Amino acid sequence: MKTVMALATLSFFIFVAGLVYAGNITGTVMYDGDAPARPTLSVSKDQHCIDSLKSAKSEALVVSKGKGIKNVVVYLRARGAKPTTPAKNPVMDQVDCLYVPHVLVVTAGTTVDVQSSDPVAHNVHSHAKKNEAPNWQIPGPGKALPLKLEKREAIKFTCDIHNWMTGYIFVVDNDYYAVTGYRDAKGKWVSSNSYEASSDKGAYTISDVPAGKYRIQAWHEELGSTKAKAVEVAASGDLEFNFTSADFKKKSAK
Repeated sequence: MKTVMALATLSFFIFVAGLVYAGNITGTVMYDGDAPARPTLSVSKDQHCIDSLKSAKSEALVVSKGKGIKNVVVYLRARGAKPTTPAKNPVMDQVDCLYVPHVLVVTAGTTVDVQSSDPVAHNVHSHAKKNEAPNWQIPGPGKALPLKLEKREAIKFTCDIHNWMTGYIFVVDNDYYAVTGYRDAKGKWVSSNSYEASSDKGAYTISDVPAGKYRIQAWHEELGSTKAKAVEVAASGDLEFNFTSADFKKKSAK
């Protein structure tokens, strides 16, 4: 009996030692001071676009009534962590002459299906520097063009036919990231107008982060990037890390 108990105890300690404890990193990304007004888009081509975007505003900087900033990508620099590619290709669509979603985040190695739901021609012009940078024309709905993205990078997309159209794909190199104002509680995309009217404070959660030391960083298309800051996720609990617009710095044009 003592031998059996000793073996059971030893097995328990081996099991516990093999566990990798995980926690969540939560926080907010808030705007300091009064946010600038969102400018109205200047839409002057194709009647479908003109009709769809009456009084539509820019999505470059969307701040809620609660001072939260939409479309901030918060991610971890995690040495040795490997990305998981999704079983189904995520989609970058063109809907009512806008890129949807405005900011799409994918892991390195993911293939994105680029498509259009509009009855007018668009072209997808990638400005990638580290990944493939196609300039594809899409004449209308019904065809998805696969684009494989391999390296961490924030990639700007434009449409040479409709110069107000801008979207981004942010490629991360591990699974530990979040985007502010991205989806609602039911998993649906949150429109910029809905977010602007909300009381959200730019809340984010990076879930199931293994205990250990990391660097955390945030990116926004208009504000730029923050410096990477050291953080440690303890085995015993979660971590809170907040950002404000003052933490961001945009790279100067060369």
